Amino acid sequence: MTDEFAIEEEPSLENHYHQELNTKNSSEPPASMILEIQTPMGPVSIDMKQYEDTKIAVAATREKIPQLPLTEQLMNSFMGSKHKRDSRYWSGKLGALMKMHFDQYLEEEYDVADEFMIDQGKIRAAMYETVEVQDENRQRFLAVGTRFYQSKTEAKQQLITISSVDHDGDQRLSVYTPMETTVLVHGKEADQLIAHVESDFYQNGTLKKAFFDLRYNFITRDKSIDELIAWDDQVKEALWKDIIGFQKAMPKLRECGVPNSRGVILAGPPGTGKTMIAKWLAAHSDITCILISAEMITGRNDIKSCFEMARKLSPTLLIIEDIDTAGALDRRASDHPLLGEFLQSMDGIVPNHGVITLATTNHSNKIDPAIADRPGRFDRIIEVGMPGKEQRFHIFHHLLQKLDLSRNVTLEVKEKLAKSTEGLTGAWIRAIVQDSLILAFSQDKTKIGKDHLFACMKDVLERRGMAYRVATYTPPQMAAKADVYVQ
Repeated sequence: MTDEFAIEEEPSLENHYHQELNTKNSSEPPASMILEIQTPMGPVSIDMKQYEDTKIAVAATREKIPQLPLTEQLMNSFMGSKHKRDSRYWSGKLGALMKMHFDQYLEEEYDVADEFMIDQGKIRAAMYETVEVQDENRQRFLAVGTRFYQSKTEAKQQLITISSVDHDGDQRLSVYTPMETTVLVHGKEADQLIAHVESDFYQNGTLKKAFFDLRYNFITRDKSIDELIAWDDQVKEALWKDIIGFQKAMPKLRECGVPNSRGVILAGPPGTGKTMIAKWLAAHSDITCILISAEMITGRNDIKSCFEMARKLSPTLLIIEDIDTAGALDRRASDHPLLGEFLQSMDGIVPNHGVITLATTNHSNKIDPAIADRPGRFDRIIEVGMPGKEQRFHIFHHLLQKLDLSRNVTLEVKEKLAKSTEGLTGAWIRAIVQDSLILAFSQDKTKIGKDHLFACMKDVLERRGMAYRVATYTPPQMAAKADVYVQ
């Protein structure tokens, strides 16, 4: 049916040329690119279009074989092309200790058949690092590189490990095992090798029964620290019963289904030796001890991670220095983002079986009641007060016996110093002794005399407690009578 409204296109010169061009293009073959070359044998013509088409046709007839990375080529040659992979990473020094333990875990049953690293497509020597362990010893571990492991007894028992370091410093370890063979390590399938090694690390590794801080720096246990502490007998007896004695009862308590965790707060003015007491407890504890202080806590989950570590390494003594500054501050004074983390970690969904938490504080009244006044978190607060006369004498005697003294520094002088320094902490007494040594040197004296000691004692008595007073200036004569611990 013809559209009666259709408009017939008028012929034009433009349409004529367009039709002629289409007719010409459809009838003529496409132009080719001929390259003329003059040679000693005469001119040679090359049709570049035909040459390019020929190259494409020849390439299409060839089988395309993908080129595998060098690492994978070597792995396939050693273990076969079908394999499984498991990977895990750990932060910082923990990862170094874990890799070191991994080497030790395999060395009994497996030999290293080959070891290398691939750098820019070339095979190079693997990269080792050292990590500090207990008693300031250092041990080497494979930080970056590939290892081919061969069983010492079974030829078909093979596995491959690749150690690397992520861009943020995390230590990564990957394990490859063949698909068609069941590989056994210590009687367990190697598919879960990393999990098995990690479990063994917490039971038998270098952190078990060690004393270290939140950054996995090892601390030496020094039992001679007992000589440095001017003990209050009641405090020592309470600590021995509530912490050292409790450790021995923990396995029996767990067998009976009784909670075997405990929390103790050491409270008292600065300089009374709370940190030294905590180190004394660690030195006399035959269990894992972990030290936390406020400057080690850099963000959320640090506290949670530390309690998790304490549970994995249990039985554990977890020491928290200055817990009020570390996040357990009373909500009535100020909100602290880490308070909730403390509450959950100490008595949350996961029980702290086998964990004793010892916290020190200069201000027990500033700790949130939800932590300090609740069984299951902290069961007891032990006050560490100012040293008495006998304790002060012990501190003076211990500090001075290491120095050159004049003959006039007798036992009677030490007793008079102890009697005259009521209200001073051990830290202030140490300041008296140090200042006396400096004063003697400034006067070209080689030995400390009683005049140096009494002069420095008078100076300290005038200065003591300045950090705790919020009052107007008081004459030195009145300041000497003030209590040291005034808030």
